[in-house]
Amino acid sequence: MQKKVEQKLDCAEKELMLIHGIDHIRDSSPEPSAMFSGIVNVISECFSTDLCLFCLRNKESGAIELKAFKERENILQAIGSDAVKSLIECTKKEKQALTWEGKDILPELGISALPPFPLHIAAISVSMGENRLGGILIARKEIPFSHDETGLLKAAESQVDSAVIQADKFYELRQRNRELETIRNIDRIRDEHLPFEEMLNKVLQQLHDVISTEMSYIMLYEDPGSRLELRASTHEDLFRTADFLSSVEQISRDALDRGNIIVRNNEAGDLRSIMCIPLILEEEIIGVLGMVNSHRPDGFTSEDKSLLDAVASQMDTAIFESIEKTRLRKVLGRAVDPRVMERILSKPDAAFLKGERAEISVLYADIRGSTELAERSEPEPLVGFINDYLSAMTDIIFMHEGTLDKFVGDEVMALFGAPFPQEDHALRAVHAGMEMQKAHQDVLKAWEKENFHGSPIGIGIATGDLIAGEMGCSKRTDYTVIGRAANLGARICGVAGAGKVLISESTFKLVRDAVEAVPVTGLDLKGIGEDITVYEIKQVAEIDT
Repeated sequence: MQKKVEQKLDCAEKELMLIHGIDHIRDSSPEPSAMFSGIVNVISECFSTDLCLFCLRNKESGAIELKAFKERENILQAIGSDAVKSLIECTKKEKQALTWEGKDILPELGISALPPFPLHIAAISVSMGENRLGGILIARKEIPFSHDETGLLKAAESQVDSAVIQADKFYELRQRNRELETIRNIDRIRDEHLPFEEMLNKVLQQLHDVISTEMSYIMLYEDPGSRLELRASTHEDLFRTADFLSSVEQISRDALDRGNIIVRNNEAGDLRSIMCIPLILEEEIIGVLGMVNSHRPDGFTSEDKSLLDAVASQMDTAIFESIEKTRLRKVLGRAVDPRVMERILSKPDAAFLKGERAEISVLYADIRGSTELAERSEPEPLVGFINDYLSAMTDIIFMHEGTLDKFVGDEVMALFGAPFPQEDHALRAVHAGMEMQKAHQDVLKAWEKENFHGSPIGIGIATGDLIAGEMGCSKRTDYTVIGRAANLGARICGVAGAGKVLISESTFKLVRDAVEAVPVTGLDLKGIGEDITVYEIKQVAEIDT
């Protein structure tokens, strides 16, 4: 009786020491591999084992994976990994530890032979509720495992399950930190304001630094609905990409059709694994970001998938911004002053290019008698004179933060109040018109010294609600306006005498307190109507531009 009491006390003491040891390892070694190794060491010492191993079930494949073990005399090699997995599988429906001795192991495993020494094994499933996390297996020679020891193994399992959950949290936190650090690095690359292709390549290199891959790629649409084009990739040998490029494009299109990330491992042929995700911003499809391996056996993991998803959320914004900036530069690069261009690019939003209605003042300047001038002039000086005139007009338009719409021969068309609003757009247009007349006088005087006699200009300005946007075809577009006020401004310019600045009645109402003007009545403007009143500007108050 005394002996049984002593055995129970000894078992209780061992259980306390075992639980304390596992708790200490769990608290002092948060890194999972170190924690699992420490737990295996504690269990091995407690049971005096010749082999102790700890397995976890892969969350994606469900396969049993060995995470930590401690052994003597190559017992693991003697049993074999398949046999160990089979033993762990045997425990998954049991709440208690199972034991095997000698020949009893053979039927369980379906193996033909055992190690050439007496072997005793105990194993238990590691579970959290109904969730089977993995298992613990211990083995030793000579001495069987007692009933008390199987109870002790169950006590160990009750502590290990929470360690597994702790490890999962550690991995989640590490993965989140990994994602945040990658996103921060991509943000830094975006802030460098690099050329578009250089920015893409640096981001791809960043992906290479955090995900084991042989090739990263970005396929972008040149235009909506067009063929996907490979815009950037990184690889040790780019010649090899041609062998499976068609497969990459097809899988990339599948990702676009589904609208979500695709991960395919163990593909046939040279393309062993691929992971790609659509780049979509504000329901606009930009392209595909992907990664490829041709001879890595393991393929991409759920952590890789999560990281690519996080990176894509930054990449689509970065690429969209770069595309928008490129598009804005293409459409407005020559139409606005560089300072205005930088203001537009500081908050790139090309939505206005799709078309918007706004109150805008339109200015036209045209050389009077240009046909006769061309007939009486030599080509070279005429072209030089017109270029000087157009250059001077453009400088003044930009000085007042106007937008150069277009040149039509020797006619200049400018907008004020587009593409961004200006409360004083009408006054800016009037100031620009008056200064353009003065500047043109200087151009005329300069060319008179070259014995070339140019012609004066007339200027017309109108204000009204116009539709502004990018208009044209796939080969060429311009930012321009359409509407009645645009036609009216052109007609007023047509009747403006040499050296005159004429404005519409709607423009005059907006600037009447800042100008001296005289009405010009009874005009019949083609396409507009009869008895139209416009105003000739005599003087305009100074403003800060």
